[in-house]
Amino acid sequence: MDDLDRRDRRLRRARQLIRLELALAVVAPLVGMFLLVAAPGFPGRGMFEPPLIETLVPWFGVGMFVVGFVWMVRLSRPDPEAGERTWRYRIYE
Repeated sequence: MDDLDRRDRRLRRARQLIRLELALAVVAPLVGMFLLVAAPGFPGRGMFEPPLIETLVPWFGVGMFVVGFVWMVRLSRPDPEAGERTWRYRIYE
């Protein structure tokens, strides 16, 4: 097995793990939304009247989730230049 075969095998395994992480990234917010809707209300306070910090922290989390999700989608794309890169192995004399 040469270096290119080992590299391809590692890349294939990495892409499989990235697809698994993307699937979890799609399922996790759905579960979170279900839990938010299914949670019992607090007495004396409406569901949509939280203080400012309780509003900003989840939106910060949503923003970081979106950044991470976009990054994972970027990483999951296949190699546009598949095959051996000859420019890396030139012999300079």
